[in-house]
Amino acid sequence: MSYLFTKFNLASPRWPVFSRILAATFGGYALATASSLFISQLLLNVVGKYQAIHIGLMLTFIVYACAAMWVFSVESASKAWMGLIKLTIFFTITTWLLMQFTGANS
Repeated sequence: MSYLFTKFNLASPRWPVFSRILAATFGGYALATASSLFISQLLLNVVGKYQAIHIGLMLTFIVYACAAMWVFSVESASKAWMGLIKLTIFFTITTWLLMQFTGANS
């Protein structure tokens, strides 16, 4: 492990910033996608199918921007990653449960 610290200089303050950039980019994208599916599934019975998808996709931009800002406001990069992973899993499971109980799989 000490070889990695000397080889890649993992003690440098650049690595947490790089990790946050990756979290904002990829983790934010995953969270935005999961929240879009959740919002679309939630609104499916209220409005039409295409309107629900459209509203979900439009709100995705807000979720993605907020996730990117939140990643850089948290104390550490690991808390940012864990927060994004937990929210993504929550939205994914909740979307699946909504699909199972409402019977709307298409």
